[in-house]
Amino acid sequence: MSGLVPWARGQGVYSTQAPAYALTRPQEVGLAAPTAPSLRDWWRELREMAPVETPTPVQSAVVGIRQNAEGAAVGALLALIDTDLGGLDLGGRIPIDWVGAALFYVLSIQDAGRQDSLSLDYRAMGQSCTSVAMYRMVHKWRESKKGIPQNIPQMNGDPVLAAGDKSKF
Repeated sequence: MSGLVPWARGQGVYSTQAPAYALTRPQEVGLAAPTAPSLRDWWRELREMAPVETPTPVQSAVVGIRQNAEGAAVGALLALIDTDLGGLDLGGRIPIDWVGAALFYVLSIQDAGRQDSLSLDYRAMGQSCTSVAMYRMVHKWRESKKGIPQNIPQMNGDPVLAAGDKSKF
């Protein structure tokens, strides 16, 4: 506990070690009344305790290659499912890409507490599934917009009657 809060370091007002003037009132010794440390001081102390290791360029490159390989593997798997099973929607209703994204998300949370976990890998694979799913959704939405005529110049008369006249129905 003493490492998490700056005032628990064995010195100052909240210390278990009593200084020589502890038996007198702070005003008699010329000290200010005790105050709680600020949140900013606590945050600085907390950051000093946990050193942050910055990755080297080689480590960053290796992680980037690994994540790109995972993304390529997920993309290839989804493409094989799409071509061999006739689409990414099982039974026309269950989108495999969204199911994969949710599954990898849950696996990344479940496996996050251990040092040697695959949590980061699962998260990257879930992001790949989400990318494919969003591509499909936006593509389908944009293709459906193409069928709706937009910016049509003003027509004279009723277009339905004009089409009926052309067909001589």
